[in-house]
Amino acid sequence: MPPLISLVESYDQYFASRLYEQRYPRPNPSTFAVVVGEIDAQGQRVLDVGCGNGRYAESLLERSNAKIVACDVSREAIDEISSRCAKHIACGRLRAIHGDLSLVAKSIEHGEKFDLAIMLFGVLGHIYSRALRRETLATIRDLLRPGGRLVLTVPNAARRFAKQQAAARALVQAGHLEAGDILYERTADKIVMKMYYHLYTLEELVDDLEQQGFQLIQLAAESFLPESGVVKSSLLRGLDRILTAALSLRYAYGFLAVAEVASDSEQSTLAAHALAPPPAAQVG
Repeated sequence: MPPLISLVESYDQYFASRLYEQRYPRPNPSTFAVVVGEIDAQGQRVLDVGCGNGRYAESLLERSNAKIVACDVSREAIDEISSRCAKHIACGRLRAIHGDLSLVAKSIEHGEKFDLAIMLFGVLGHIYSRALRRETLATIRDLLRPGGRLVLTVPNAARRFAKQQAAARALVQAGHLEAGDILYERTADKIVMKMYYHLYTLEELVDDLEQQGFQLIQLAAESFLPESGVVKSSLLRGLDRILTAALSLRYAYGFLAVAEVASDSEQSTLAAHALAPPPAAQVG
């Protein structure tokens, strides 16, 4: 049973209120650098899944030679990215699609594949349920060329929304939510926006990627401090770099994964590994 929250309605309100832009006015520099590096190495055909108002797409278009297809289920988000990136749409470097990945698949030419997909700042975690999140990853895999890559960020359950996690336990036990799911709120101009989020463990993130045919290339911290501070303060960005070098990944605010479409033989190996029983505990 899905939570009684409309993702589309919530994010239309979020973008229309300008609260999202106030909280996240620009890309996370460390995440942005990873994406630019992948574009340089993998190719220029980029799919931006859950593009929002274009805070990553706009900067990527300005600082790389990428050609981007950007999609989002929020009409407010697509209207905003279309306005702020109008010159890139006019010259054909950006296509902004209002809808999900099924519309992306229908809009591209037969056989067209992407070099790189990005799904940033917890977009995957806003999809209910785990089955649908895995289906989304599988669809992204199919839209990538052989050896194409995905840059993905998700929230860390060990660092985020402790009170909301406690409140969600009864809903999980009742079957209204799945383990790791929470409900939370954002408020702007006295409008309360109800949100759904799935919070990840490292193990779940790796398992979901491998189960859907991805080979993990890199696993790092998205940040250790809240992203709203990191993107607005040079002091906090400097402190975050120090924390990144000093602390265990398990304490990250969010996880960043770079994963590559596995070959057929690699996918068979990953599937066999997933089906294998856990090793017996050693007594000694």
